Amino acid sequence: MLNLPAAGQENGNAWPVQPKFDGKKKLRKSISGAACAPVSPPVCLVALDEKQHTQFFTIQDKTIVPGAVMRLLPKKIDGEKTGEIDAEGAAYGDGYFYLSGSHGLSRKKAKYDPSSFFLFRFPVDPETGYPAFEFSKKSVAGEIKRTNALQAVLKGAPDPIGKYAEQPLGEGAGGVNIEGLAYRDGRIFIGLRGPSVDGTAFIRSVNAGALFSDKKPDLETIELALGPGTGVRDLATVSDGLLVLAGPVQSKGEYSIHHLALPSGALKKLADLEMPEKDQKAETVLVLKEGAETVNILIMYDGAKDGGPREYLLTK
Repeated sequence: MLNLPAAGQENGNAWPVQPKFDGKKKLRKSISGAACAPVSPPVCLVALDEKQHTQFFTIQDKTIVPGAVMRLLPKKIDGEKTGEIDAEGAAYGDGYFYLSGSHGLSRKKAKYDPSSFFLFRFPVDPETGYPAFEFSKKSVAGEIKRTNALQAVLKGAPDPIGKYAEQPLGEGAGGVNIEGLAYRDGRIFIGLRGPSVDGTAFIRSVNAGALFSDKKPDLETIELALGPGTGVRDLATVSDGLLVLAGPVQSKGEYSIHHLALPSGALKKLADLEMPEKDQKAETVLVLKEGAETVNILIMYDGAKDGGPREYLLTK
């Protein structure tokens, strides 16, 4: 757990980002996930739903400090030009960072792009939180591994997940689209924005070791009673389960934070969230500090420059 001071009495305190994240305004407004290694100060990285990169940042005195940029996907694979990763989820566990593409069709044209069907993993030094290998913005380091194993994990899932895999997000219950990622006790938890069926959203989990080896996958599905048209927008690990950032499957709807107890599956709403601006969407939750009865979190927003980070103190 990250060891930072608790929030003040007022919730929604905005944090500065200094310097700005890398890239033009569109890229800087595309933060859709983040994860941190539990070192001091915390070393974190972002999931960007544009381009083929990630970027590290640290947390210092309630300030986000962007750092080095890392390329995840080469410009070509087997001679074929690659597309955007459409990264939506990030997680850290047992010395590795993970980043996942959406594993969904493009929203406007329902186009299938294999570049968004990858899960990436790379090791970091558990003492520093940074890779021990050299990396750059221009080329992909050999230590960065990628797999499309999650495609089968989702498409082969029991209905309704399997039924809606690789279907358009904008129709009916919403096609399968990864929006959240978390690591807990050797398992990867995959939070799905869609589908939402009869007020139920879904998390699919798998033993992490099976994704990058021939080990047999141990698969589970968790059902979440989030309400009609509501799915998972991000996940974060806490001591006794997960935090679930919930939001609309489609473009408009309400956002909220829930606590999911594991292994019982008990779900409790902790707070409703108001968006700072009309076109901003809460898509990242980071746990800053956890107490016996409270949890201190940072929310970041897709559509806000540099994620527009805001801090909240919630009662469990």
